[in-house]
Amino acid sequence: MNWWDAVPVALASAGWLLVPGALMTWLVGLRGVAAWGMAPTLSVAVVSTAAVVAGKLGIDWGVGTPAVAAAIAVVITGVVALALRGRSRGTVISDPRPVTLAGLLGVLPAVVFGAAVVVLGMGRPDELSQTFDAVFHYNAIAYILDAHNASSLTMGTLGNPIAPPSFYPAGWHDFASLGVLSTGTSIPIAANSLTGVLAVLVWPLSCVLLVRQIVGRNTVALAITGLLSLGFSQFPWALLSFGVLWPNTLGLALVPAAIAVVLSLSGLARDDVIGRGRAWVMAPFVLLAGGFAHPNSLFSIIVIAVFPLFTGIWRWSRRMREEGQGRRGAIGLTVAIVVFLAGWAFVATSPAFKTVRTFYWAPFETTARALGEVLLLGTNGRISLWAAAIAVIVGLVLVWRMRDQRWLVGAFVTVGLMFMLTAAVNRRYTQFITGYWYNDSFRLAAILPVVTVPLLIVAIVTVAGCLKKWLTERPKPRLGRLGASATGLTIVLALLVVIGAKGLYFGNLVETVAFTYTRVEDSPNDTMVDHREQAFFTRLSSEVPKDAVIANNPWDGSGLIWALADRRPLFPHLDIAWSAEQRYLAQHLVNAAGDPTTCKDARLLKVDYLVVAEQHFWPTDARIKTYPGIVDPGNRPGFQLVDSDGDLKLYKLTAC
Repeated sequence: MNWWDAVPVALASAGWLLVPGALMTWLVGLRGVAAWGMAPTLSVAVVSTAAVVAGKLGIDWGVGTPAVAAAIAVVITGVVALALRGRSRGTVISDPRPVTLAGLLGVLPAVVFGAAVVVLGMGRPDELSQTFDAVFHYNAIAYILDAHNASSLTMGTLGNPIAPPSFYPAGWHDFASLGVLSTGTSIPIAANSLTGVLAVLVWPLSCVLLVRQIVGRNTVALAITGLLSLGFSQFPWALLSFGVLWPNTLGLALVPAAIAVVLSLSGLARDDVIGRGRAWVMAPFVLLAGGFAHPNSLFSIIVIAVFPLFTGIWRWSRRMREEGQGRRGAIGLTVAIVVFLAGWAFVATSPAFKTVRTFYWAPFETTARALGEVLLLGTNGRISLWAAAIAVIVGLVLVWRMRDQRWLVGAFVTVGLMFMLTAAVNRRYTQFITGYWYNDSFRLAAILPVVTVPLLIVAIVTVAGCLKKWLTERPKPRLGRLGASATGLTIVLALLVVIGAKGLYFGNLVETVAFTYTRVEDSPNDTMVDHREQAFFTRLSSEVPKDAVIANNPWDGSGLIWALADRRPLFPHLDIAWSAEQRYLAQHLVNAAGDPTTCKDARLLKVDYLVVAEQHFWPTDARIKTYPGIVDPGNRPGFQLVDSDGDLKLYKLTAC
């Protein structure tokens, strides 16, 4: 399959992400940049909530389930909009047509540029991400398709029949499953297509909306935001390879739109295109979408939003004092501070977050180096973006002078500091600050572009404006017949070229994406499934009955049998909780012929086959040795060889 064949899958993913939300935003009165920028957030909230409700009601998950849910949401939105018609919050807020066209058409070069990065970085549309977490994510899609259940409330155990269900944010998996159900494509193609759409379309749209709220109706700023939003390797590109953190990619792609809503709530938006009334309507959808995409995105919203929100609350408190209601203002400010600190104390001490909060990643660089990486936008050892870094620093100075947008300075400093804590310190006493991102420098670095993109845009348009003014000053214009507007555009384009020399360094971004898609050739020990294994596992669908379970050691890549062959492996991930029966089979299955307990557990779990391979992912990892019973039985009784390809072998369990 080539990438042209994958275009319908990408279009289906884009449709599910945009259409339901766009209908809702249009009915509620948003237009243009605001409507399309908020659409993915509403779509994710509606579809993910529908998955949970359907799971609770026992309704099978399919294309019809989210479609009906979206239709219901659209109807409810329309009714509410009619009820509010004639009131201020029911009126339409619309930008002039040139502003809207600049923002939306500016996304087109981002789509073209980003698609080229995705295609060259991934290689093939069905190429597998050779990463630890990818096994879970691929099989979560397979679980949804098999169980017809896409609820986040049950995703944590992947439908293990004798383990209690647990929560895992399934927003990304819900949309990936819809890609399969809508087009009939394979799970790897659906996963790659969806993730590509998030990177090259949803993220730029979200950034355009945020920039619109910061700079107002500036056509040039909106026109260049889409493309420049893809110039930072930290996001979206790094999360397409590290982890792999696809759910985080969905969540973070929505964060700029969430901050745009916060700016409306706090009264800091310039020529507000959302409106405070609608912002209150959008807020629950922001929380639902962030929670079901990945809770990391909610914490990312909080760490940025705290600055504009408290700026707005502080200004309100001062206004109350000026109006003779100082006590009311003081109480409101105090309550806001207490609520924030109480919430922080809860998540910093709650057992529910302990596993995430105490996750340890060893520091890997000095504090000075980490600081330099933040300032030069080259975190985690990536290439330094000198020109863009200078522009961002200029942007920090400029927004400080803008007063209403000083929150960007606080957000940049805070996110940069948290990255430094994880990269260079990461001690027990820092976990109450960085623990909500697994104390992981990659996750924290990915938040930086939410702040650096608008800083970059502010710097470009402001410097271009100053140069334009200087070149057109009287009495002796320096322009001749060229004209002010033409020169201004030329200056902006020149600045784009300068910044693009490093910020949009194409090869660097392609390498970032390709890092975990090319290990098959470059690093066998870091390869989960090579092309030979992928072909072998895929053909098991014609050799193993649909209802049979295949015993396996997931560290040899066989955990992906579910996603590749639609046959359930006994161990569908490398490191989640297993039942006592699963652990016993992991220790003793090879001795099934002489062990009644093994056969009892095998019958309970419907294990009828065994697959083995010699090549292991991360071969020095101690967890590989926890499967001594999942080995090649050779000539031992109780097993019949069904298929083989070198060290890859499939056996029928005949002892039980």
